Amino acid sequence: MARGRLRVLTPAVLGLALLGAVPAHANDGVSQPATNYSSAATPASAIAPVPPMGFNNWARSTCAAQAPLDGSPTASYSFQQYMKDNAKGLVDSGLAAAGYQTITVDDCWMRRTAAGYLHGATTWGGSSQPGFDYELTDYGDYLHGLGLKFGIYESSGTNTCSTTPNTATGSEYHEQDDANSFVYWGVDALKYDNCQTKEPLKTLDGRMSAALATAVGNAAAGGRKTPNVLFNESAPAAYNNGATKFDVMNWVRDHGQQWRVGPDIWNYAASTDPWDKALSGYNFGAYQSFDTTVDLARYQSPGNWNDADMLLIGDNGMSSAEERSQLALWSAMAAPLFISTDARKFTPSYLDAHPDQAAHLRESIRTLGNAEVLAVDQDPLGAGGYRVSGGAARSDGTPSSASGIDLVVKQLADGSRAVVVLNKGSAATNYSLSLSDLGFSGTGCTYSVRDLWAHTDSTSTGTVPLTIGSHDNAMLKVKGCSFAPTGQITVARGDWGKAALCLDNYASGTAANNPVVVYQCTSGANQRWTRNADGTVKLANGLCLTARSGTSTSPVNGASGRFVGVAGCGSAPSSQKWDYTRDGQLKLSGTALCLDVYGGSTSTASTPVDVYTCAAAGSLQNNQTWSAPFIR
Repeated sequence: MARGRLRVLTPAVLGLALLGAVPAHANDGVSQPATNYSSAATPASAIAPVPPMGFNNWARSTCAAQAPLDGSPTASYSFQQYMKDNAKGLVDSGLAAAGYQTITVDDCWMRRTAAGYLHGATTWGGSSQPGFDYELTDYGDYLHGLGLKFGIYESSGTNTCSTTPNTATGSEYHEQDDANSFVYWGVDALKYDNCQTKEPLKTLDGRMSAALATAVGNAAAGGRKTPNVLFNESAPAAYNNGATKFDVMNWVRDHGQQWRVGPDIWNYAASTDPWDKALSGYNFGAYQSFDTTVDLARYQSPGNWNDADMLLIGDNGMSSAEERSQLALWSAMAAPLFISTDARKFTPSYLDAHPDQAAHLRESIRTLGNAEVLAVDQDPLGAGGYRVSGGAARSDGTPSSASGIDLVVKQLADGSRAVVVLNKGSAATNYSLSLSDLGFSGTGCTYSVRDLWAHTDSTSTGTVPLTIGSHDNAMLKVKGCSFAPTGQITVARGDWGKAALCLDNYASGTAANNPVVVYQCTSGANQRWTRNADGTVKLANGLCLTARSGTSTSPVNGASGRFVGVAGCGSAPSSQKWDYTRDGQLKLSGTALCLDVYGGSTSTASTPVDVYTCAAAGSLQNNQTWSAPFIR
């Protein structure tokens, strides 16, 4: 859960980071400072150098009291026991050993006493069933005794997102006391929401981040060894895909290691498949969460993780194919992997006693435990995967989630690329994957291809034939010859519910200075761009993205501006070199000009593209913010 009341912030002004030109920042406390890091911690190692993994109850059970699975009385079954049973399910199924180790209890676990201190809630949500112990120390000890980590939820406001306005359970004005309690209980990770805030989120997140470091330092000074507390912020998710959000994406990395970037993934409802659900209120489907998060791949690096929300793999209603696709997409994005299902059903005893459910649940366990897929997510380079093609729009402008193919590529530390080919259609399809369309090149090359689901090896000289079931995917690891980041370039959208537009060679023209516009993404060659090491951005037809030397009249809309088109590579060297920044700007090298959608609209197809004065950090603009292929 990451609901938040929208606020206007004054973002920090940060320097530009050139992707592929300088090392990515790692705000893990060791490689790069992080406010929540204390050198007095034990261990004092980096926080979250790879994406965190674990369990969170929210998407499956929210604050709703649950019944025990063993037939014992429901009235005495507590929230705390439910969380312990889920933790045990992960251990008994082998998923904890696979890496799912941070067990995060979400909202409704807490109450605040008249003295102002947090303690376990007496009851579970609105029920009469028990909640948590007054002190959570024994609960934390139980998790640690299983070799797991203790994650906990709070909100930066006066109230959490699921408590009534008269119940001040949030951390605003209580940050240090709450941080002291978390450290005393043995908490390893804090998920921090945005609800009911009275101060700017930057102030609130910064205050809690510093309080965590102080609490860890004080514990160490008192002779108690305690680790640093991972800080999972929700601030970016308080904003739609607007310019303010991109400014927020810069300052959150100073305070924590993980952050939600969009609405909540679909909460469990019986007989409902959450794979493809259009935005409704503050919830959307698994595909929609991917579609929003993948645009932000450039922000990923060790200690800095975009959180696409929870894995709905288990008894949440998705098919086995959809479950494989969610894990593949999340792993390609280097997203944190937090299961939100009824993990109590993963135990061998439950599976043996419920043969009608066992086949699907065992397949879910196999999916979640696929070591080769998880290795892509946990790759130490920490690069986020970007979309090469796909992401088209329906006629109403919403993302095309039920037809077509999406291609995602992720750079790995060993020089190979992970590739996900997602079939969004309702029927199986035969697909020929062109490696050159992904950016591989070289005369006479033979590529090694590893199928991460089938665990088989093959070779290719340029194409890989695939048969992919409905809503399923092929996930490959490809290595060989040279590579240049290639794919579509999309402009920032201002609405989570709408599809992004692609940088497009207008009408596929080949004449010098043929205009470039934004247009619905088609996966066509006139939208396939390669970002070369020399700074040129080359279209599939061999022409380069070129800024006109002066003001001209656009043949597309008749307006006057310094427009951008395509021209022969090398024909105008000073107007063909582009730097790509972490803020998403494509900046004309050696100038203060950025690639810009004319007039500011990023939702109107066939709008021409120009160059215009770059917006300063802290005042970013959607029409100058692009998602593009990149390398670290």
